[in-house]
Amino acid sequence: MIFSEYLKKSFFVLSMLMFIMASSLPAFAVNVQIFKPLEEDVSSKDMRAEAVSQAFAQALMSESVRMIPGSLSAERGSALKDMFTKHYEEFITGYRDMDVKFQEDGVAVRIDVNANRSELRAVLKRMGFFSDIKTNVKANILVSNGKFKLSETDQAEFDADLQQLMVLYGVQKVISTESSTPKLSITQVSKKRWSGDLISSHGKWDASGRTVETVWKSLWAKYFSSENVQSTMNPKVVLVVNGWFNPDGVQEFDRMLKSWDSAVQEVKLLDVEMKPTAVSASWSLEVSDQWVLKSYLNDYLPSRGLSFNIDGLSSDK
Repeated sequence: MIFSEYLKKSFFVLSMLMFIMASSLPAFAVNVQIFKPLEEDVSSKDMRAEAVSQAFAQALMSESVRMIPGSLSAERGSALKDMFTKHYEEFITGYRDMDVKFQEDGVAVRIDVNANRSELRAVLKRMGFFSDIKTNVKANILVSNGKFKLSETDQAEFDADLQQLMVLYGVQKVISTESSTPKLSITQVSKKRWSGDLISSHGKWDASGRTVETVWKSLWAKYFSSENVQSTMNPKVVLVVNGWFNPDGVQEFDRMLKSWDSAVQEVKLLDVEMKPTAVSASWSLEVSDQWVLKSYLNDYLPSRGLSFNIDGLSSDK
């Protein structure tokens, strides 16, 4: 009898370990359909490549919108999609069922795209999309070519690219003497080298690279990834749910919880406890929108006879 109970407990623990490992595997396919109008003097091969790139970008935008709390402005959303059109390889883990059809007036693409959601979320965090996206970060910004002067046309293009970076990262250029205002300075130090630093109440960082964009990305990534900024963006909490009759319900809720991208991030099942009368489970997670999360929990759990508690969430946030 004792051995039988031991086998039951061992099987349960093994089953839950397998479930926890499986639950860490990523990605649902995103179905995308786009149409790219015909362009003069563009070959069929290039048309196809551009259409597929736009499909990948659209898939990444769809995933991003699900993750990012709140609503993106049209301008920032457009800047993000432009970025994905140029840089999508690092986020795409695969695709299937691609269907490309050439028509008289353009090319239509239908494709199922698998995205690396963990990497996508990490990059969006480093770009400030999990801070208050309704409020830009106001900063003193000085970007100088140093002694390397540009033509009027090149300078205008340079300024436009810098403005696009500010839109993409949610940064607004201001002139302020307040000590709490971040100060960013980037200077060209040689023909192929830029150097910069970012000073704020959260810390001081420096970086260098071959382009302004490289230095900009590195500095703001350090800013948005700093512990103080992260704590104000996404508080880390523990969610405990109690009341299941068997562990199957835990698996179902784990999948549901991970689908609530607009409310929670970095969801991880911590443990499952078998009690005499019920099963309980706990998760660690980052809360990107506590009001949406509570709404989801209150809609989903009580109607199924389940109760929950969130430890670590300030009631006045």
